[in-house]
Amino acid sequence: MIERPSIVITSLGRTGTTFFSFLFEKIIQDCDSFHEPDIVQYFGTPDRVGTFIKRVRDAGIYNMVFLKLLGKWSLIQLSDARLRGELDDKNATREVLRQRANFVASKSGSVYVESNAGYYGLLDILKNVYRHHKAIYLIRDGREWVSSAMNVEELYGKKGLRKFLGHKMPSALEFPADPLYEKWHYLSRFEKLCWAWARLNQYALKTILANSHARVFQFEKIFTGKDKYEYLDQVVKFATSIPGINVELLGSTEGWLERKINQSSTNFPAWENWSKDQKRQFEEICGPLMEDQGYSF
Repeated sequence: MIERPSIVITSLGRTGTTFFSFLFEKIIQDCDSFHEPDIVQYFGTPDRVGTFIKRVRDAGIYNMVFLKLLGKWSLIQLSDARLRGELDDKNATREVLRQRANFVASKSGSVYVESNAGYYGLLDILKNVYRHHKAIYLIRDGREWVSSAMNVEELYGKKGLRKFLGHKMPSALEFPADPLYEKWHYLSRFEKLCWAWARLNQYALKTILANSHARVFQFEKIFTGKDKYEYLDQVVKFATSIPGINVELLGSTEGWLERKINQSSTNFPAWENWSKDQKRQFEEICGPLMEDQGYSF
């Protein structure tokens, strides 16, 4: 197991995980903090070459080039495999340890922080990977998530050769019992994103029940809520309540929510301006989980 005190932040993306990587790096003393160290490049990055160089510097050329090409340096692939039922707890634990034990050990900080969507399907087995850890799962209102995701080409929107390169989003075609299995090829990209929000969040929320060191927090309460700083401090308090972190030395969160970090583009309209068909499709696919998570229409 990895003995170093560790904090994991995960979600389906589009939820402020980059923000938390920067926040914890600044407010926790002697902390190594990384955002998706196993991702080569992602949509919306203005300097992809610079980003790639930073990833290589952080993770090492062996991990980011050789293992990446072999598909052996990617947590998101492990989560997707678990979603499909192809990877059991024992092998998932072994694979995460293979990808992270030496990586964490190579860092000099006394605390390890990683924000990475790749952990979305691994929340339950983190207790077998990190001895002293806290895991944060961020969930966002499905309407806002779908609108944000529609602006990201990587999510069911790759074109040309890029369709066959890098991570491939899960689909209902991998689940014969899924209600949308036979309709998948006829669905719009919008409907596929609705399916992803519901299906992947459902899996993550199921796995998190098996880890007492993991907790769900809502994106809106952190970034737009009336008492957002109070809620942010609750997140920080939960995440840092582990042996090896001196909470008396934590920096302040004051002013952090006014910083614009990795802000999404807003080309796709918000819920209020969706068509009647889009609202109906969203409610049919995402309605049950929205209600379960306390989001009202």
